[in-house]
Amino acid sequence: MTFRSLLFCAACAAAFPAFAQTTPPADEEAPERDAQPEIVVTADRIAGSVDSDFPPELVLDQAAIASYGASSVTDLLAALSVQTQSTRSRGGGGFPVVLLNGRRISGFAEVRDLPPEAIKRVEVLTEDVAIRYGFSPGQRVVNFILQDNFSAVSGEIE
Repeated sequence: MTFRSLLFCAACAAAFPAFAQTTPPADEEAPERDAQPEIVVTADRIAGSVDSDFPPELVLDQAAIASYGASSVTDLLAALSVQTQSTRSRGGGGFPVVLLNGRRISGFAEVRDLPPEAIKRVEVLTEDVAIRYGFSPGQRVVNFILQDNFSAVSGEIE
């Protein structure tokens, strides 16, 4: 571009201010165009769920629990044995740690005869959660969340 054409462009810009408007650089527009309002979601934890940094690996609702056709928690755990085996130890880690509404129980005998209809949700958690509850790192955690105010009369005939 010669000096003469540069002067001509400056004169045109002064004579026609609408053509002289410059667009701001792309990086100045980007924040306005890409800026979106911040969305904050606040929710309560599900009552009885485990308060942990590790999300459940498997969550079963009432319909999924019923689809297993189990008549007790023992049968349900047997059906879920593939999902509840540990991947960290050679022998599979053995029997999973069982929690009831996110809390430790004295033993599996406490929940083994519960009817599956009383369970609202089942969460299978990682081995890291077992460590938090004081169990060996080779065990998975199964948390049974019970329904509120459940009552039933049941029987088995053989």
